Amino acid sequence: MATSPETFNQVKNILRKLDRSIDEIRGRRTTPATSPNAPLTTIGGASNTPPGRARPLNRDPRNSF
Repeated sequence: MATSPETFNQVKNILRKLDRSIDEIRGRRTTPATSPNAPLTTIGGASNTPPGRARPLNRDPRNSF
């Protein structure tokens, strides 16, 4: 079965977009966005402090196992 030129071009364009996206993400990973001494940030920029230790859930003592 032969592939139509239109289908071939669509696949080629999709692969080109994927390559661009990968190159862009790779560029962001390899270039530091901040200096090494900058404070840590969380997703959404909610806090500039490093994450602390995990805390246990507050469970209702009436529902304990």
